[in-house]
Amino acid sequence: MKASGQIGEGISCKVDTGKAMVEAELHPATGGTGLQACSGNLLLEALVTCAGVTLNAVATAIECDFEGRIVKAESDLDFRGTLGIDKEAQIGFKKVHLNF
Repeated sequence: MKASGQIGEGISCKVDTGKAMVEAELHPATGGTGLQACSGNLLLEALVTCAGVTLNAVATAIECDFEGRIVKAESDLDFRGTLGIDKEAQIGFKKVHLNF
């Protein structure tokens, strides 16, 4: 498994998912326009889809039905670190919570 992306105009990156081309930019809280996907949200969305597909595969194997159930991923992020405003602030996600 692998993925690659192409750096785009401004602060953006394009990735071909095999189904569609997705262009991501900064979150609006850090100066993004909100017109493109947020790279941080894409990371959480990928985690949700991976966990959801895996859960469904296991459930199918043991003949258990989870159709319609919700998988959620949430995280805290200190944008000061990402933007370089505070050199002591952590860059990126602090904790990721995955709930079924």
